[in-house]
Amino acid sequence: MKFTTKILLWLFFYCLCALITIKLVMVWIGYEMYTFESLRNSEDVELTVEPGSTASSIINRIYHPKMNRYIIKYWLKHNGNLTAVKKGYYHIPKNTGPKDALEMIVNGREMTFSITLVEGNTVDAVLQSVKSNKNLTHVLKKDFGEQDLKKLLGVSYSSPEGLLMPETYSFVKGETDVNLLKRAYSDMDSFLKKEYAGRKNDLPYKNEYEALIMASIVEKETSVPEERAKIASVFVNRLKKGMKLQTDPTVIYGVRSRYKGKIYQSYLRDDNEYNTYIISGLPPTPIALPGKASIEAALHPDDTEYLFFVAKGPDPKQGHIFSVNEKMHNIAVHNYREAVKEYKKQHASESKDE
Repeated sequence: MKFTTKILLWLFFYCLCALITIKLVMVWIGYEMYTFESLRNSEDVELTVEPGSTASSIINRIYHPKMNRYIIKYWLKHNGNLTAVKKGYYHIPKNTGPKDALEMIVNGREMTFSITLVEGNTVDAVLQSVKSNKNLTHVLKKDFGEQDLKKLLGVSYSSPEGLLMPETYSFVKGETDVNLLKRAYSDMDSFLKKEYAGRKNDLPYKNEYEALIMASIVEKETSVPEERAKIASVFVNRLKKGMKLQTDPTVIYGVRSRYKGKIYQSYLRDDNEYNTYIISGLPPTPIALPGKASIEAALHPDDTEYLFFVAKGPDPKQGHIFSVNEKMHNIAVHNYREAVKEYKKQHASESKDE
């Protein structure tokens, strides 16, 4: 009896110790798990996840935790949905926990970069912008130019001017300059085709390319959004009447690098294919990258009888005065010149006061 009691006491003591040990282990594991989940990166981290990378190796790269690897393994076992990491380039913001970091990588939320192709810029300016972007992967040669772009896009036009959609493009690490340019061309091509199909009736364009040329002129003629359709109506009316467009932006484009901020009479007499003071109809190519609003204006111009317009004053944001005949236009031109004189006078006076 005494022997049996002794055995039972030992068994009880042994079980009690085992239970206490298990409890302590569980408390320790819980504490370690809590400590692990409380980890935060002290600064932003950018990392490349290669194919075959494991969740545990990524945790070590982000947090450098001095923790028992079995705790990390145990945590991942109970968070199995966070182990199928996807390759890519990721940005982990400061103070991000392991769970949020892995969720980002499992869901493939890669770090994105952006580049903006600016409305009204020339294709040459766009190429310079693309070449200088440090986040793109560059495969184009350094002297890649307009004719090279023409071949890349596979177009038969004399120039690739105006064929890229001005837009802010987002991309991930590894995007090439070639792919970016092809995306911009594809976006423009798709948008232009769609808009041209729904164009206003009785427009003087032979094809969508001529509409693009008109849109580029509208883009360069005004910085006031609500004027675009009215500006387009002037040029459409002039084309229908067989009048020369006589638009300064085409003159500037034609003289290229000779333009230094002022249009001289010699420029207006310059015999080049873009000088709409000399040629009839549209110039041979667009003169810039037109935005969507300018394309829409060219294809849906206002119904007007306007044939002329001139700026209201030296500030482009003031917009233009529109006229139906030359007499009214000449009055508007006179008023513009007077406004410029007054502006210069005030500016000179302010300079003296300073």
